[in-house]
Amino acid sequence: MINSKFLLSITFIAIVIVYKILFSSDEIINIIKEEYITMGVLLLFIAVYIYFYTKLKDKLLYAFIPNLNYVSLKSTIIFFVIFEMVDYHYEGGFIGMIKLWFSYWLYGLIAYFMTHNINFYQNYKKYSKCDI
Repeated sequence: MINSKFLLSITFIAIVIVYKILFSSDEIINIIKEEYITMGVLLLFIAVYIYFYTKLKDKLLYAFIPNLNYVSLKSTIIFFVIFEMVDYHYEGGFIGMIKLWFSYWLYGLIAYFMTHNINFYQNYKKYSKCDI
């Protein structure tokens, strides 16, 4: 098991390094621009996270979703390798495969915030019965 914050941080650093080596600044900007919808969804999840965090910051939080902060490293690597093989085949080789890394990283962030938001919402419902 590995901490999901640590995993997301390390993968972001790796993506930045690989993108700087392989792509020009214009290509990197285009890759980021193509993900504007995903980034918009991520911002909504972050806004909901901040809302629930401020509402519940002094409360004891129950783990309605177990192991929120940890993911299996083995499952993550297997999942990544399978997607990379499919992307290599369908996205025109090595470069097309790497261009999708930023998308996958955004999806990982969305999954992180979504699971935390679900847990926050369950806690919020629990405490709203007791008048927060």
